[in-house]
Amino acid sequence: MTKPMVFGIGLSKTGTHTLNECLEALGYRSVHYPDPAIMNARQFEKVLTGYDAATDISVSAYFRELDHVFPGSRFILTTRAIGAWVRSIEDHLRRREHELALPDCPKAKLREIVYGSRAFDRATYIVAYGRHVQNVRSYFAGRDSDLLEIDICAGEGWEKLCPFLGVAQPRDDMPWQNRTRVAS
Repeated sequence: MTKPMVFGIGLSKTGTHTLNECLEALGYRSVHYPDPAIMNARQFEKVLTGYDAATDISVSAYFRELDHVFPGSRFILTTRAIGAWVRSIEDHLRRREHELALPDCPKAKLREIVYGSRAFDRATYIVAYGRHVQNVRSYFAGRDSDLLEIDICAGEGWEKLCPFLGVAQPRDDMPWQNRTRVAS
């Protein structure tokens, strides 16, 4: 029996890279941040060929479409305390300002889709974060076996992830990627 696809649909800086590493440690062939230039409904199957999982904003922007293209999939919404998240995403985007300013930058276009703005604006991004979390919760309402909400940054880990995926919990600690020094 083939295992269902797994999609990490949290926004950037909510532990998506760590989730990707966890999925790989659990035996999933996972891609972190599939190319946003080719992530669209006509390309999903092509882009994700050879993978069992995908994570980050280029996935989270299309969670509804992915649910239709890959029925029976599992979805993981990574969340983070809003104060720590907004400081981390601001730092993340400021380091990429030069790239995101390019007119045809697919990453910038993706941020416009998800956040409503290419440039960082604290209030706009906070509203977009809340809207995304609420949209995911509403979409998956009544489908508890299809959605896991996890706050990896707050220390939630294997004990929530493994039962949701129906796999044994590793003895090793969870891998932690891109840990920032941003205080909660």
